[in-house]
Amino acid sequence: MKTQTNSMKYEGQCRFCKEDFTKRQIANHLDVCQKRERKENIRNLRLRIADPYMKNFWLIAEANKQAVFRDLDNLIRDVWVECCGHLSLFGGYGSETGKARIIWDTMNPGDNLNYIYDFGSSTELIVEVLGYSTHQLSGKKKIEIVARNYLPISNCAKCSKQATRICAACGEDAFTLACDECALKYHNEENKKEEHYLLPLANSPRAGVCGYEPTGSLDKLF
Repeated sequence: MKTQTNSMKYEGQCRFCKEDFTKRQIANHLDVCQKRERKENIRNLRLRIADPYMKNFWLIAEANKQAVFRDLDNLIRDVWVECCGHLSLFGGYGSETGKARIIWDTMNPGDNLNYIYDFGSSTELIVEVLGYSTHQLSGKKKIEIVARNYLPISNCAKCSKQATRICAACGEDAFTLACDECALKYHNEENKKEEHYLLPLANSPRAGVCGYEPTGSLDKLF
């Protein structure tokens, strides 16, 4: 699991060249990355999906002219939020943007749109259009992730090592995050004094919420 270091700031990786970039640098890099196939007759929208409260979490995706909001919803679910098949929406309560609508026809560079997954234990994100891209998407995809953040620094509450687990039962307590060793020692589920519910500390703003666990390897960004 690749994690930010103290010298990094909101850093992530380009899907194509596997190089490291800051959140500010990555959009410019994607225009000139030598590992990408560029075609002048292609024009896609470049989107940034981010947590407005925990700014270390961000994804950059590109969508072609056929991609609809349902495609974006599926991408966000697959990568970041899906746990129990909860409902989701784009826009706001009472001003929802239909998932059958084409993203290209709905949003322009500079526009942003709210996204909510789960109306109980909600995860709220912002979708922002950064601009256009003239690069070929992989295969027959309508939308794909082209860059994303590394797991932010998250220290164990007991020993200050990089945390690997999050205890959903501890809620907002200071002892929510733990390394493997401290998780076994202090959050052992066999400890009858307290109830604990340990989950992997995932590279997702939904980590620790509603039993969320990532699909696939924690070490794999894409």
